[in-house]
Formats: sequence, structure tokens, C-alpha cells
Amino acid sequence: MFKLVKEKALERASIEGLDKDERIERLGDSFFNDVQGYALFKLSFYECFKCKLPYYGGMRDCGEDHEE
Repeated sequence: MFKLVKEKALERASIEGLDKDERIERLGDSFFNDVQGYALFKLSFYECFKCKLPYYGGMRDCGEDHEE
């Protein structure tokens, strides 16, 4: 399950523009060069009760920029 979530997080990061976020490029940031880690931090995924596959449920922070 987590493998699928990580794959979907990378795909969604590109769609949401997270792969171009300044935190990915900021030297010393906890997410420096870690698009997947940042995507997992920012995005919410849930398990479908019917098919048991993960689906994207939206941004975790609803637009607020929280530091880790």
C-alpha cells in the first residue's frame, strides 16, 4: 500500500507543482532534493473502502504553509 502511495505522491507532486516548490531547492531545508518526502508531507491519501486502493484526498494543510 505504501509503495502505491509513494508513486501516487510523486505523480501528484508534479500536477500540484510541489516538485518546483522552493523548499525542494533550498539548501539546508529538510526537504532539499526530496520531492517524494515533501509530497508525502503535503498531500493526503486515503484507502478506498471498496477497492482498498489509495486515492488522493487533497492537500493536508488546506493552503497554510506549516514548517516541519
